Amino acid sequence: MDNDPYKKHRLSHRFHQTFIPERHYLSALLTFAAEDGTGGDLDISEKTDIPTGKSSGKVPATIQYARGMGLISVSGKGKDRRLAPTLLGSAVLDEDPNLGKPLTQWLIHLNLCRRMGGAENWHLCFGPGADLLGNRFTRNELEDFLAGRLGRAKRSLIGPMVRAYEDPVSLKTAGALRQEAGDIVRKPAPLSPEYGRGYGAFLLSLWDAHFPEDRQVTLTDLEKETFWGRIHGWNEAGREAALDAVRTAGAVTIDKQMRPWMLTRSARADDLWPRIYK
Repeated sequence: MDNDPYKKHRLSHRFHQTFIPERHYLSALLTFAAEDGTGGDLDISEKTDIPTGKSSGKVPATIQYARGMGLISVSGKGKDRRLAPTLLGSAVLDEDPNLGKPLTQWLIHLNLCRRMGGAENWHLCFGPGADLLGNRFTRNELEDFLAGRLGRAKRSLIGPMVRAYEDPVSLKTAGALRQEAGDIVRKPAPLSPEYGRGYGAFLLSLWDAHFPEDRQVTLTDLEKETFWGRIHGWNEAGREAALDAVRTAGAVTIDKQMRPWMLTRSARADDLWPRIYK
């Protein structure tokens, strides 16, 4: 069973109610959060056209997805519950309200994989699972791995995670997972220079969560604590290339004379999120 102290900060493995995240519902929820933001599930359903019932439905699942994706913050309960866009959510609403751009989908995917604040199934698959499963594995191997951490269940522990990356209404543009010849295949995050600010903002957000008092951290400690490179699907060369892009974006400086590399933060995540599409 999993004894990770950060588990209590992640969405439970059943948060999705078997629903995949649907971009048009996430967009409607983001718009609601920016314009009004207050109300219970039925109020939100009426204002966004996201279907829901009295005890279950797509509104609570969509809210949980949006939280895990780092798009909204949630405070209060019931009819007094307040949703508000994060800086990432505001940038998405301004620049990519349909959540269709690859950068958007990769960033919200990475947030789902976070050790602190992400979603249980996603973190286990892309974080610790990167070492044990590799980049190609069977559905049974993934199910067994999750069961080893979460305990056996009558229903699949994988849930809608794989489907989310194969359905065009969800995160197919990112396509972080795909089914191929009976296997599930992980796709690494793109190493494109234009992703530098986005990756930099994400790295600094992990830094804020895990090393809030530290101005410097070694790459080894960053990886051990946050699974940073593994959740992106990068090998060592990929991590080094990504760090160069993050450095160019002004997020960190890197002392490559040190082994392991020493990173020094040179910006705040809050300063980078509004500029990730610029």
